[in-house]
Amino acid sequence: MKKTITLILLSFSIIIFYLFFDKEIAYFFHTHITGKTKHIIKLISNFGKAEYYLIPSFIVFLIYRNKNLFIKKASLLVFYSVIISGILVNIIKVIVARYRPPALFKENLYGFHGFDIGFLVNSFPSGHTTTAFSGFVALALVMPKYKYIFILLAIIIALTRIMLSVHYVSDIIAGAMLGTLTTYFLYKKMFKDENEKKL
Repeated sequence: MKKTITLILLSFSIIIFYLFFDKEIAYFFHTHITGKTKHIIKLISNFGKAEYYLIPSFIVFLIYRNKNLFIKKASLLVFYSVIISGILVNIIKVIVARYRPPALFKENLYGFHGFDIGFLVNSFPSGHTTTAFSGFVALALVMPKYKYIFILLAIIIALTRIMLSVHYVSDIIAGAMLGTLTTYFLYKKMFKDENEKKL
């Protein structure tokens, strides 16, 4: 019940931010984040790229595939979560084709264009956020002792996308939801035995 309520509230928040707050927040960071600060934020934001999760998880899988069943499955959870959520997010991006903040700043374009590709029309959901949440939520599920650290890292990466003016708040909320739900679904499928769900 709590999970359902949380999903409803997050879905509602996407609508609220889209209608009332996204543009104002985008303009704020567009005018305030510059120079060295922007460079540092870009470095942090890079950790939302899929290769930072796919390559290490695949290497761990190769090392432990015949040595430790749990670590093998945990590494595959990270790998599959990032791959599948990445496919889903890109399909959604093409279907809805939302304008990115730069389109607002340059041409006053805001909203959804629909069925299109290209940087300026693939804002929703945030791909970096989806990747970060799918990867770190997977780690949080198999290593619950460190779950707050992992979730905090995912949130920080997501926030950089707003600060760099490449996504709106509603984009990162949607990305966080997509990454988390994909990972949780796979976790339930891959770790059916309660005795093998924690590291």
